[in-house]
Amino acid sequence: MKKCFKNKMLVLFMVLFLLPCTVGCTTMYKTGINMSGPWVTQLLDNIKDSGSARLVKEGISSQVILVTALTEMSPDNIRFLRECSFLYCSYAMFIEDDDPEFAKELYTIGQDYGMRALKQNRKFRKGLEEGKPIAELVGFLGKKYAPALCWTALNGGFRLILNLDDPMVMFEMADIVAMAKRSTELDETYFYGASMVFMASYYGMIPEFVGLGGGPKASSKAFKEAREISDGKFLLADLFEARFLAVTINDKKLFKEKLKTVLDGDSKALEGGQLLNELAKMKARIYLEKQEKYF
Repeated sequence: MKKCFKNKMLVLFMVLFLLPCTVGCTTMYKTGINMSGPWVTQLLDNIKDSGSARLVKEGISSQVILVTALTEMSPDNIRFLRECSFLYCSYAMFIEDDDPEFAKELYTIGQDYGMRALKQNRKFRKGLEEGKPIAELVGFLGKKYAPALCWTALNGGFRLILNLDDPMVMFEMADIVAMAKRSTELDETYFYGASMVFMASYYGMIPEFVGLGGGPKASSKAFKEAREISDGKFLLADLFEARFLAVTINDKKLFKEKLKTVLDGDSKALEGGQLLNELAKMKARIYLEKQEKYF
């Protein structure tokens, strides 16, 4: 699958590179590609509002390849870098239950694109070059960086969750949490509270006695606040409450209730979030089928 993904990437890059030369590459490369054109916006909107989990799962690799190619033709475009981070995160979530190793690779790529977006901030970039931890640098990032912070944190956090058997992963968690918290501070409503959903999941996994703000009460409160942002329409909130809170506290009833809420939810109710709502439904079915694994 990885080899196929890389081959598709190579072919698409060749097409995107050679095609402009047949229609006036000199002008195109002098003026630059219009990365903010309406057709690009429409492409991204269509991806985010895809209505079939099966079609998304089967087609998202091509969509990721296309947006990646466009991004590499405008490598300092913050918007495209963060959109790449979002798409790699979504792709990885779709396939992590079937192919966790490939998902780790995708999360790593998504995290790298997010970091490239954050490095467009000169002070943040300079601090990293000086070896300072991300947790000390996120204060330099203003509201326009909230989306990149969100997807960078989610890519990094979900990658770490797939590597919980490695004790070294906890050394990275402080930076991941710092980015998620900063994204929430800057704009807690961004993408229907995605960063807050991540923080609620994190609190659910971290025991209260560790002293890092975690525990069931903190997790439940954060999930409640996250759902209020979308009026309960962002189904990943319920999915992750089942997976990361209910499982941690061994509450099988809560687990089933939250997954039923996901399956009964209307994916189309959330404009711009249908892709992840369909993802939530797909994963809810998987979790129910494999619930003995969690309890």
